[in-house]
Amino acid sequence: MKYVWSHWRSLETRIRSRKTKFLIVDFDGTLAPIVKTPQAAFLNGKTRKILLEFSRLKTVKVAVISGRSLRDLMPHFRLKGIIYAGNHGLEIRGKGFQLPPGAKRARRLGTVIRLLGAKLRKNFSKVAGVWVEDKRYTVSAHYRNIHKKYLPFLNRTIALFRKKYAHWPVVWRKGKKVWELRPGIGWGKGDAALYLTGKFPRALPVVIGDDRTDEDMFRTFRKKGVTIRVGRSKRSLAEYYLRSPADVRRFLGRIRSL
Repeated sequence: MKYVWSHWRSLETRIRSRKTKFLIVDFDGTLAPIVKTPQAAFLNGKTRKILLEFSRLKTVKVAVISGRSLRDLMPHFRLKGIIYAGNHGLEIRGKGFQLPPGAKRARRLGTVIRLLGAKLRKNFSKVAGVWVEDKRYTVSAHYRNIHKKYLPFLNRTIALFRKKYAHWPVVWRKGKKVWELRPGIGWGKGDAALYLTGKFPRALPVVIGDDRTDEDMFRTFRKKGVTIRVGRSKRSLAEYYLRSPADVRRFLGRIRSL
């Protein structure tokens, strides 16, 4: 991976080569810093101002694609002119966009996801620091605040669930201190991002994320656009990296001035 600012001249030239840019960004850990609980997340005022300016430009399209539900994501922005995708792309809101067939098929498994989520919640009901979040179409088992003595129990329980319900049409994805439970039909952030950019084929995709769930987007756009991970990782498919949400804000400011 190459650090953005160590290769800025060549990257700037590449970004300038296209009149229109399509900026695709994650929220937690990318636009906003990782915090102890999802409810405590916040969008920096300077970042919001830059996004507001982007939303008024014809040369920059912006899509925020998050694992959060739209109901949870939208209050952090309330900015018109931006495309929002929640639940890893199972919810999409933006002018001129409708939910594609792949996402509709995946959403039909919401009942199964919620049933399994209820079983998880029951198993972890007495474990402090574990929060099983029902997002209607997906479920997240957060454990950032769990005491280390309970980690073996958590890992054993997740392993047991994955084995016991292996025949169910669901997939498990591990993120930063979270296990995501999603429909087993192929639809994720990469699919959603590809669908959104299809409306603007001449725009240069600039994709920024920080988690394993964002690797789908990096894989999709590795040869089609600029891929940037927040935090260096040898395992990531992103071409570049930035060090923090503050570094992302600096990068967005540079994009604004191009």
